[in-house]
Amino acid sequence: MSASNAPGHQSSQQVDPAIEKLVREQKSLKAKIDVLEAENKALKKSLFELSYIYSAQLGSSNHQPNSNTNSASRPLNNTTGGISGDLSVSSAIASSPHTANNTFNAEGSHHNDMVLAVGQLLSNMSAAQQSHGVEAASSNPANGSDAASRGTDAQLKNATDLIKVEEDGVRRLNIGNIVSRQDGSSKSDGRQFYLKNDLKGHQGAVYAVQYSPNGKYLATGSFDKTVRIWDGTTNQNELYVLKGHGLNISDLAWGHDSTLLLSGAYDNTCKLWDVESGKQLDSFEGEGFVQCVRFHPQDNHIFFSGTTRNMLTMIDTRKDSNPTSGSAIVIKNDTMVNSIYVYHDGLTVISGDSSGYLKTWDMRTGKVLQAILNEPTKKPISHLAISKQRGSLDGVSLAETEEPESRWLAINSYDNVIRVYDRGFEPPTTMPRLLYSLKGYRNKHWPIKSAFFHGKDYIAGAAGRRTGKVRGGDGDEAPSTISDKDIPLESSLILASGSMDPYVYLFDVGASDGQYEVLQKLSGHTDRVYDVDFHPIDHVLASGSADFSVKVWGRASKRKK
Repeated sequence: MSASNAPGHQSSQQVDPAIEKLVREQKSLKAKIDVLEAENKALKKSLFELSYIYSAQLGSSNHQPNSNTNSASRPLNNTTGGISGDLSVSSAIASSPHTANNTFNAEGSHHNDMVLAVGQLLSNMSAAQQSHGVEAASSNPANGSDAASRGTDAQLKNATDLIKVEEDGVRRLNIGNIVSRQDGSSKSDGRQFYLKNDLKGHQGAVYAVQYSPNGKYLATGSFDKTVRIWDGTTNQNELYVLKGHGLNISDLAWGHDSTLLLSGAYDNTCKLWDVESGKQLDSFEGEGFVQCVRFHPQDNHIFFSGTTRNMLTMIDTRKDSNPTSGSAIVIKNDTMVNSIYVYHDGLTVISGDSSGYLKTWDMRTGKVLQAILNEPTKKPISHLAISKQRGSLDGVSLAETEEPESRWLAINSYDNVIRVYDRGFEPPTTMPRLLYSLKGYRNKHWPIKSAFFHGKDYIAGAAGRRTGKVRGGDGDEAPSTISDKDIPLESSLILASGSMDPYVYLFDVGASDGQYEVLQKLSGHTDRVYDVDFHPIDHVLASGSADFSVKVWGRASKRKK
């Protein structure tokens, strides 16, 4: 018996090290999951509840525009319409504050804000999760982990995998449907752009890019909590790294004379910076994540902001204007304010919100002068872009060279359509008229932004005299990229947009109503492109991406001259 038991005993001894190795690997995996659990403990429950609420209330939104001026915080139930209630909802809602369903009260408001931050953390960490925790879990299917750990790991894997599958599908769709003309052979070569420079330094996704009005600087804001200022003219060197925010930078705005920069972030603050020295001048705390910021067009002492807590705020920095002190002008919208534009008078503001409404506000009275539903399913608006005339480096103020109020308004929406409106010659007394519904790019679930290039020789309607018919509008087919006549860049009205696929899209929107052209699809980024901005003087475009980079694109046709 002793001899017969020896092999079994020996086998047991040989198996034990393998078991111990599995146990060690399991403990390592459990430790990684525990780290995530520690960060998400207070947030997971809300994340799952949000997913359930969206699924249960799909298609049942009955939102109506209304507003209250300087109202106290009160419970609100703001549901954005049309977001799918499947497994991807948790990651999709959390990935962008624009789609969150917040019920604000004293106990839960900060909690809901933090749900959004964790969602962004999950999206930014997706690659790391797949290569570490998720990969380890798949290699140990019988590791004996408890049900909660397996559930957490599966939740993270499902979220990141679903996002990856959707993005891969979008890439294949766009490659098949839209022709990119980057070979320089087309008749529209005069309006083609090519990659000039790749600005690296950020350690997180680049969420905001803004050229200064005089064109000398480029400011970029990132999920790494920093703002960087680059030379915007020739060498494009990094000039300053501005540190002070505690969470992701969401938006940037320049003062009209290019001496001041304003940054908004998810740490609930707006910070004012001196561009010449790179020093922080002041900080202003508000309610909720700051989604958007803008300066008064002619007064650097006044700025505006919109937040996830439904606040539209006007602050005069010369006074005690902290919104929490009650001295600033604060308007309570009925849903999150995602993007704003300030009229030249500094008293009228347009907002785009997470219920799909475009509202024009009189900041003195807090009243809505005009409310327009961008599209019937009430998808969130992620960004408003207004066309501008091009300026000069000779000291001429841009305000002096612009139209009284720029006519063209572009709205990025979560239904994957950019709508371009003609605001007329006397907004807001005139009702905006829909001109184009641009398709091809992707905006679903992501806060994508766009920007106009307004050629100095552009005359409204002149480009419509081209002989080529361009398919566009709301048709189901992809827009044509064939043009029968080259149009100089100086005579063009172009809209650039980021996209959830890794491309920058250039649309010609200078033709007659309903006709547009996809001029180019710029490739070079390796992840979502969040923001774009044209240089105010040169034929240059900057783009910021989730791949941590800023790319600068230049005109490709100078060799013809």
